[in-house]
Amino acid sequence: MNKIKSIIVIITLSLLCSCKSDIKDEGKVIEATTPATSFNKCPKFILDQKENNLNISILLDLSDRIEETNVKEKDSAYLSSLSKSFIEHVKQKKMIMLEDRIQLFFKPVPSDEKINEIAQKLKVVFTKETSKTKIEETLSLYVDTPSELYDLAKYDAENLGGYPGSDIWSFFKYNVKDYSIDECHRNILVILTDGYMFYNKTLRNEKNRTSYLTPKSLSKLLLNKNSWHNEMQKRDLGFIPANSDLGDLEVLVIGIISHNDENPYAQDIIEKYWAKWFDEMGVKKYKIKSADIPSSIEKVITNFILKV
Repeated sequence: MNKIKSIIVIITLSLLCSCKSDIKDEGKVIEATTPATSFNKCPKFILDQKENNLNISILLDLSDRIEETNVKEKDSAYLSSLSKSFIEHVKQKKMIMLEDRIQLFFKPVPSDEKINEIAQKLKVVFTKETSKTKIEETLSLYVDTPSELYDLAKYDAENLGGYPGSDIWSFFKYNVKDYSIDECHRNILVILTDGYMFYNKTLRNEKNRTSYLTPKSLSKLLLNKNSWHNEMQKRDLGFIPANSDLGDLEVLVIGIISHNDENPYAQDIIEKYWAKWFDEMGVKKYKIKSADIPSSIEKVITNFILKV
C-alpha cells in the first residue's frame, strides 16, 4: 500500500513540474509575440526618437504649370534643396539610429511608366543597414533625376491632348494618411504647386466650398477689393475639407503664384484658401510660400526641415 502511495506522489509531482514547465514556456511565447500585437509597429527606442526620424513626402504638381517659364529649373532646385536638408539631417545621426525616408508622389498618376519608374528610384529608406555610399547617391539622385520628370510629363501631355490637372484635393482625401503619415516618424509633406487645384474627375461643390480652384473660378468670386478677407468669411468661401485629424502631419507648400494680373489680391486669396483648408483638416504646422528664386527658398526649406 505504501508503495502505491509513493508511486501516486511521484506521478503527482511529475505532473506539477510539467505544468510549471508548460507555464514557463507559454510565458516565453507570449513575451515573444507581444511586439507583434502591440499598438506601435516600431520598437520603443525608435518611437522615443520619433521627432528625429524624418518621413518626407513630396507631392509634385505636374499640371500645365510646368509650361511656365523657369518652373522646371526652380522645382529642380527646390528638390535639390530638400534632399540636401534631408541628407544633412541623416548625417547628424548615429548609423544605428537611422530610420528616415524620402519619397515622391503624383496625383493623378501619369500614364508614362518611365515617370513612375523615376518616382520609385526617388523613394529612399535609410535604416541602420544603409551604407554611407547610398547616402551620397541619394543626394545625387535628387539633384540629377527630377528634371527628367518634366520632359516626360510634357511628352505625356502631348499624347493625351493636354495635361490631366492637379488632383491635390483627392490626395488629401484618399492617400495622405496611408502614404505620408507614419506613427514612428516626424511626417512632412512638401507640395510643389502654383496653388491651383483642378482635376475633372473629382470636381465637387458644397454651397460656396469646392474641391478645386482655377484662375477662372477665382475671377468669378469677385474678390478684387481690399475687403476680400471679410467677404471670404461672410460667404464661407474655401476648399471642402478633404480629411480630418491631420495633427501628425506638417505641410510645406512652395510655388504659389496668382496667374491673375487683374486682381491684386489673387495671391493672398489663394494662400488664404490653403491656410483655411489646413486649419480645418487639423494640420497644426504648415508654411505656404510663393514662387521665388531657389536661393531664397532653400533657406525656407532648411529652416522647416531642420528646425534651425
